[in-house]
Order: sequence, then C-alpha cells, then structure tokens
Amino acid sequence: MSGTGRNQCQHCGEFGHNRRGCPKIKAAYARVEELAEKYGIERSEDERAYTSTSWISRINEAASAAGNAEDEVSWRDRWLWEEIADRKIAQAKKNKRGRVCGFCGQSGHNARTCPAKKQHRKDADAMQGLAHRVVAACLSKAGIVPGALMRVREWSWKIDDYEQVMCMVTGINWERVAAPGYDNDQGSPRNFDSWFKGPIIKVRKPNGDEGLLRIPQNIKQQSHYNYYEDESVGHGLVSGVVGAPVNKNSGWKGDNVTLISPEAQGVYHWGVNKDNGSGERLVDADLEEEINNLINQVSKWVEH
Repeated sequence: MSGTGRNQCQHCGEFGHNRRGCPKIKAAYARVEELAEKYGIERSEDERAYTSTSWISRINEAASAAGNAEDEVSWRDRWLWEEIADRKIAQAKKNKRGRVCGFCGQSGHNARTCPAKKQHRKDADAMQGLAHRVVAACLSKAGIVPGALMRVREWSWKIDDYEQVMCMVTGINWERVAAPGYDNDQGSPRNFDSWFKGPIIKVRKPNGDEGLLRIPQNIKQQSHYNYYEDESVGHGLVSGVVGAPVNKNSGWKGDNVTLISPEAQGVYHWGVNKDNGSGERLVDADLEEEINNLINQVSKWVEH
C-alpha cells in the first residue's frame, strides 16, 4: 500500500507529514497574514491575545470595496488560520512561564522527575498498605476469609424466580481496596469509609462461576457509614471462619508499614457515630483500639 509506515495528514490526506506540519494549512495561514498587510488591517491587543477570527471580516470588506473578490477569505481558511494562531499563542504562553511541572505546578522540572510526586507516591502506597491491614483485621474478625460461606440472590431460569445461591469465599481482591491515584496530589486513598466499599470479596459458586461481592451491610466490623443493621436480601454471610487469616495475594500491600510524610494528609472519615456521642469509627467498638493502633503506625485521624 502506498505510504505504508509513513505519517498521513488528517487535513489533506497526503503522506509524509501530519496535520501540524501540513503545507496547505500553513499556506492558508500565510495568505491571511499577507492580506492583512496588503489592506492595512490592524488588530487590537485583545484580537492578538485571543484567536478570534472576527477581525478577518475587515479583510473581506476591504477586498470587496477594492473590487478584489479573489482576495476574500473563506470560512474554511478562517478556521485553518485559527488553528495555527491557537498553537502560536499556546507556545508563547508556554515560553513565557518556562518549564512547569504538571503535578506540583513548580518550575524547573517535569512530573516525571518531580520530588513532590515521588513522595506522594510513597505516601499513597503507605496509606493503601494501612487500609489493607485495617480491612484485613475487620474481615478476619467478621469471618469473611477464604473458606467462609456466603449467599447471593440470583434469578433462576429453571424455577422462573429468584433463589439464594450459596458460594464459597476464595479471597479478597486487594487491588480494589483503597486504590491510590498517583497523578493527583489528592490521590492518597485516605478516606476510611471508602476502604470498606465496593465489590472486593471473591467468591465461587457451585457451578464454578466466580464473582465479587460487597461486605454485607449488617456486618459490624466496618465503618458506620456503610453499616445497616437489617440483613440484605441480595447477599449476606452464612457461615464465617472467625479469626482465620485473609489471603495475601491479589494485590495485597499490607506488608508496607511506612510512616507518611508530615506534609501528607491523614486518615479522614465520614462515618463517626455521632448519635450516641461515642465518636466510634467502627460499629464493632471492640475493634477500635486495634484499628487505632494500626493507623497510628502510619498516619493520624484528621477532621478534613
């Protein structure tokens, strides 16, 4: 095929260059600039600062008054002129401010070499490791570990109705627990309540199908924010293995016990039980001390 392995321009369709280097777009831009000079069309500071094409109408008015219809600028060429003008203004702004990091906004480096981003990544990983240890302690006490039995309500085509299907817990998908955001300085997974949300429990059904379930709403070993005392019709824990260990694969980061930097924000929570004035962060108050000890190894509780 002609042109295989070479750039093809999105504007003119020819090979050997891209849209940015297209000679036809450059020619359209140059023609507008030459016509502006020919007819003495001046632009205001605002018109030079932004890529409005309204001023090009003055070229067309002057060309029409001179009887030079061939000099009038089409809408198509207006848009092509605007495309290059946009690039020139953007480049001028970039040159003016110099090299600026896309992560921290400081000059002198980029996001790849940003020291703040490197520290943020360490802090985010440490927070995820903390979240894994906290959730592991809660699930272990609840008995939601490999070998536990759960139920899920599903539609059965055989009986033409819903039925409860028993399934075996095979592990926890730790990649879904407190996933960090490395490219945003607010990406540390520090929201305590979110650690317990989402489908994270791996189960296998009698027919061999595998799936993910959420922590049942009536399990007390979780945040108040996610807890509801009535058992859910949709799914629940049938028989737990209380005190047994959780799996340490599938993205487990709980072995990372690292103190976060002083600049990093601490663990935040919505779910403090304010109704009874206790300030408890877990429904199971007996877990409070253990969870607080885990958090104090890495971070601290904060109110924002």
